[in-house]
Amino acid sequence: MCRVTIGMILLFVPLGCWLLAARPGRARPTIAAVLAAAALTAVAALLDELPRQVHWTALIAAGCVLAVTPLIGLALVWPVHHGESGDRRGAAAALSVGCALLAGAATYLFGLALDVNGPPSRVPAASELTALPAGLHITAERSGCGGGSTNYCERELTVTGAPGQDPAQLLDQLREQLAAAGWPLTPNDSDGWKACRTSGILLDADELCVYLTGTETDVKIDLATSDSW
Repeated sequence: MCRVTIGMILLFVPLGCWLLAARPGRARPTIAAVLAAAALTAVAALLDELPRQVHWTALIAAGCVLAVTPLIGLALVWPVHHGESGDRRGAAAALSVGCALLAGAATYLFGLALDVNGPPSRVPAASELTALPAGLHITAERSGCGGGSTNYCERELTVTGAPGQDPAQLLDQLREQLAAAGWPLTPNDSDGWKACRTSGILLDADELCVYLTGTETDVKIDLATSDSW
């Protein structure tokens, strides 16, 4: 509900202020269209409707457009007419400038936080892992998030092979499959294997790690992300 409210504010307030402040002319509908597109992009990001790889980057870009475009537009259409209409337009212009400055400050601070801390941790999807070799099956799955000095989220997959297959052989098979898919596995401190790589672009770039651990009957695959928020 909170995201929807913020989205409606982003969509209607900057656009409404601009339409009230600007005089009729070519710049008025052009700037309005740019503001509407930026607001819709921000709303889509807030509602998680954008691809994960560009989610936060698109939100920050939309915030920059919402902050800069009204200022450029007002510079193009100013001064306003005198009289009652001019007074209304002047008040709307002042409100538009205030909204633009607020959007700019919020965008800068949140963008800086994303740059320093990285995107918030997320539960990785099983589809982010390469397809399992033929004959292997995921027999159990769990996911969750936790916190401490850093926040983390993980998805654990329990993988079994053919009946009677040696777990050590199963582990080697998975290691070979992951290495071929671009996961450079190395031994870690818990008698297992670990590989990490970056996914997403710009402000959405996060580190996704894979952990392989063999047991007496199966192999555990952990997909994990973390952040410093």
